Amino acid sequence: MKVCLLGEGRWGRAAGAILAENGHEPFFAHHTLATWPQAFDLLCLAIPVQHVRQTLLRVAAPPVPVVSLGKGLEIGTGFRVTEIVRDVWGSRPLAALSGPNFAAEILRGLPAATVVASESEELATRVQQLFHNRRFRVYRSSDLVGVEIGGALKNIYGIAGGLCTGLALGENASASLLTRCLAEMTRLGLRLGGRPETFAGLSGLGDLILTARSPQSRNFRLGLSLAQGASLKEALAMAGSVVEGVPTAASVHENPLFGDVKKPVADEIYQILFEGKEIRHSLLDLLEREAAPEGR
Repeated sequence: MKVCLLGEGRWGRAAGAILAENGHEPFFAHHTLATWPQAFDLLCLAIPVQHVRQTLLRVAAPPVPVVSLGKGLEIGTGFRVTEIVRDVWGSRPLAALSGPNFAAEILRGLPAATVVASESEELATRVQQLFHNRRFRVYRSSDLVGVEIGGALKNIYGIAGGLCTGLALGENASASLLTRCLAEMTRLGLRLGGRPETFAGLSGLGDLILTARSPQSRNFRLGLSLAQGASLKEALAMAGSVVEGVPTAASVHENPLFGDVKKPVADEIYQILFEGKEIRHSLLDLLEREAAPEGR
């Protein structure tokens, strides 16, 4: 199968390597393209979420299914990537691939697992077969909303994990923080129509653990830099690439669809990033919240 990968970053290259290893024909297109360079059977979007809309507006919609490889929510609309595609190009078969997947490790041939979600069982199975092999296990799901929301929100919580490590709060605090982040992610995801079991899976808990605990994560490194005294501008420069947790925090903050769902961690991250709140004050505010049953 001929697959166009729109975006030539590390994750796009990693996805292309898997496809080539499985005997398919991947090729890359830069996000500044104006026309498609050749015909293809499937399109994978591997560009930063905030660039998706402007990129799609420049080119004609191809008559093929679209798979999102991105993780985030659009500022202004709160849309997931597949929602942006549908908004710009109209109704078409859509899927999202998401999980605890560092591109560098995949390019080195190390084992990993991920999940592909689509409202179309046929498309989910098709994409699963395209990417699945012995070193890259692909599971499938019909919960497109949950898989995309988990992949987006873990970016915010990755920043929180870096802050926790940078403040040297210890392993107990880290484990407690990630547990509460998972509960918060689940609440927010359920509000948008995701299923609870999805957030206990690869695109939820799995990606959260990876992003909020590893220095390979740009979101984690940004939180670490902030905790060590860097400004947001300095931390972004040190990250050296797009840090999706920053725009996603802004998108979650302004998204009315979340209504009155409690999201204290996301709220504190937003205030640190965009309102200049002192990190230790945020920590104290989280610790001083009223005691409540664990499920809340």
